[in-house]
Amino acid sequence: MLIALTHAANSLKPIIPCSLLSLSMVPFASCAIVIGGVSCVVPRHFAEKMDNILYKSYMRLCLFVFENLSGVEIFLHGGGASGGGASVVDQNGAPENALLVSNHQSNVDWIIPVILAARHGENGNEQAFRVMVKSSIHLVPMFGWYIFQHGYIYVRRFGEFIGAPVLRQLKWLNESSPPFWLLIFPEGTRLSPKKSKLGRRPLHNVLCPRSGGLQLALDNLSTLDAIYDVTVMYGQMRMAGRRGLAPGMFDFCCGPQTYKQLHIHLDRVPIEKVPKEKVALRNWTIDRFERKEKIIDEFYSSEDLSSSSQTALPCVPISQTLPPTLFFSAALIAPFFSP
Repeated sequence: MLIALTHAANSLKPIIPCSLLSLSMVPFASCAIVIGGVSCVVPRHFAEKMDNILYKSYMRLCLFVFENLSGVEIFLHGGGASGGGASVVDQNGAPENALLVSNHQSNVDWIIPVILAARHGENGNEQAFRVMVKSSIHLVPMFGWYIFQHGYIYVRRFGEFIGAPVLRQLKWLNESSPPFWLLIFPEGTRLSPKKSKLGRRPLHNVLCPRSGGLQLALDNLSTLDAIYDVTVMYGQMRMAGRRGLAPGMFDFCCGPQTYKQLHIHLDRVPIEKVPKEKVALRNWTIDRFERKEKIIDEFYSSEDLSSSSQTALPCVPISQTLPPTLFFSAALIAPFFSP
């Protein structure tokens, strides 16, 4: 009986992160609607500040799930202090405006910039996080509406490109007073063994990237400080038979602790070193992804990942992530005790 109860409790573990992340969107969107209504009668900067506080609180709930609850070990790789990951996560001055260019393997990939942003600046910079995301996300109830209001950019993977809404969002980001981090996946879709064989070059760990989204961002964001080149590698992919198979959200958060590691290779590229001419930018983007290919190859082939350029990152303190989690949980439970 005890064994059966233990097995049943273990099988229910994935419900915890799923419920927290999805159901908490109800009070989150409700608060966003209230802030939207209040913005008609209060100064704009005050409404934006309230919205950033709300958004940062939800991002910290996500960090509670993906860091505190999962028990993952996080390792940062990169170059020297001037261009490596340490220069980003250890920055104590004013936060930067940045584009994050990342490989795409899993539905966990989006949380990596949030993990980095939580360690950027004196008080974290989670409220800066935005994504250039596929347009189908706008169909998600409440969430799709909110992220568009907060500066996310919808792009179509297929069919005719509609530029007006994209340019309008980029203009809004460029003129916003708080800093922004815009995440772009140049591959356009997640890596799979079948897709890795496509493209002009023999890449196996990444897909051949497209530079269209990056070109739009560079052409319309004059306030950019840098590009953060992010290469994500999951420890579970080093297990036998798991090469190229990144963990999903449930596996990452609730799977066995064996090999539960997150390796982030991060380079900071000053914006003045990034070409803006179309052909030059396309070649630059391909070169960066060929570099990612080599980094991931070394990750798979190396028996010992410890090196002088690797830094273990402690989890975000639970004192920062638990209060927002309790707030959203209480907001979900409270209606059940109300007539």
